Amino acid sequence: MAQWNPLHDLVSLQDRMNRLFEDASQRRASEANPRDEVEAADWYPAADVYEQEGEYTVAVDIPGIDRATLDISVDDDRLTIKGNRVLPDSTRHRAECPSGKFLKTFSVPAAVDQGGVRADYKDGVLQVHLPKRPERKSQRVEIKIS
Repeated sequence: MAQWNPLHDLVSLQDRMNRLFEDASQRRASEANPRDEVEAADWYPAADVYEQEGEYTVAVDIPGIDRATLDISVDDDRLTIKGNRVLPDSTRHRAECPSGKFLKTFSVPAAVDQGGVRADYKDGVLQVHLPKRPERKSQRVEIKIS
């Protein structure tokens, strides 16, 4: 018999609340922006953002998505990931996985080299790699007075 772990329940509840607030804030943001009304999403996938020494990585959980339906773009300071999950046409006895159009947006820091952005999709996780620009070292320049 498994032991009850109240901490696990609290962490699970916190995760659900975070997703609820994230979904609500993204819907409100898309309603405030008229150009996004056309691109309304049916659901928003879970995502994690990591920072390593040379890049940021955005990992988005989208199992069962056909690569051909993915649209990933970087426009100025915004990373946008769009796609569509189509479930097979059959009698469903239980439906927990969301279907339809999805949309996920992220702010992109100014330190990102937008020309080097790349993505890979493996085991249901889309990883978008945003390389950082090399930092310019400040150097002292001596100016002579004439």
